[in-house]
Amino acid sequence: MVGGRLGVAGVGAAWRFLATAWRRAWAAMLITAALLGAPWALGLWSPRSPWRLEALLALAAAAVMAEGALYRIALGTERPGPGGLQWGRPEWRLGAVWALTVAFLSVLGLLAFVAVLATAFGVASAGRGFVMALPSTWAGAVDGRGRAVVGVVGALCLAGMVWAGTRIALGAAASIDRGRVQLLATWVQTRRLVLPILVGRFLLGIGPIALAWLLLGAMPRGGHPPSVPLLWTASMAAGLVLAGLWLPLSVGLMAYLYRRCPPAPA
Repeated sequence: MVGGRLGVAGVGAAWRFLATAWRRAWAAMLITAALLGAPWALGLWSPRSPWRLEALLALAAAAVMAEGALYRIALGTERPGPGGLQWGRPEWRLGAVWALTVAFLSVLGLLAFVAVLATAFGVASAGRGFVMALPSTWAGAVDGRGRAVVGVVGALCLAGMVWAGTRIALGAAASIDRGRVQLLATWVQTRRLVLPILVGRFLLGIGPIALAWLLLGAMPRGGHPPSVPLLWTASMAAGLVLAGLWLPLSVGLMAYLYRRCPPAPA
């Protein structure tokens, strides 16, 4: 399949970009890794932490700065700052793309939730023992076939969200290259790039994400808290894997595929 081959080619281009990324944006990636790993070691990601929002905002700012430097390098639009440390209009545009992406997918997620909920209610209303005035009877009225129907609808909704998210995946690269915020404007251009993006993201993401998960999952749970050195080592290593490996690989893939997408309509 042509799309699959293009995705694999993008994976190769992303790995070739990795050395350049570290040579020119090492500081930005290290800061992002530290702001990802340190809050985990300090427990700031916990819902009970009063510093959770501040930690998230600091991480988002560092990640936008690192991604801005990486896209400047990958697309050759302008020089990044020393070690990738800079903040300018490209970073503000990336921040806007992130916010718009979250808003777009949130709306789709809400619509998907309503669709699944409506399907579940419809299936339950046709089942035995359903009493409209007694919500406690609704779940029990859904039989095996009904659960299958709800599962299929849920899977279709999830697939639709993944597809829609893929159609706007080049928004960051386009925003850096064109000098203005782009998101839905890239929808037409990704029409033939859905499979390459999915293949490339899967091949590049499965390893780093699994490794970070294993690093964090290796720490003892329950009544046996991990030692401080182990906690910090695992947390910082997981942050380095995500910010220093997965992030530049993802940017390298998107930049490669962006160069191969059809030009934007006039």
